[in-house]
Amino acid sequence: MIYQVKFTLDEIEEVAKSLINEINDVNLILFKGELGSGKTTLIKSILKNLGVKENITSPTFSIVNQYLISNRLINHFDLYRIKSLTELDVIGFEEYLESGAVCFIEWPEIAMSKIIDNYIEIYIKFINEKTREITLK
Repeated sequence: MIYQVKFTLDEIEEVAKSLINEINDVNLILFKGELGSGKTTLIKSILKNLGVKENITSPTFSIVNQYLISNRLINHFDLYRIKSLTELDVIGFEEYLESGAVCFIEWPEIAMSKIIDNYIEIYIKFINEKTREITLK
């Protein structure tokens, strides 16, 4: 399955809603794209549309943020600062993956050897200051 859409940042809410339908049955969603392409912004919009009422922040320094929506746990990872698989072991990364919770993972490249379950990959391409393109595989 490949889904591709070009959008402006003003349309991110609509894109998030359509992505929710596409990722609904998968617990592992990987977000790839260059720095500043909008991975965190898109995840925030998805979480908001799923019903998160609390303040949604980037897990850049905490590595993972957790949200509870209708008794379903969602883990939002940002692995940008992770430099080794040992660091993933220290935070219990595999236990998060095996927990049955939904996991949104930014910068998943370093963790690919630990990701064995089915996943959806969302690649965000920076077109210009106001436009992005998403490819979902």
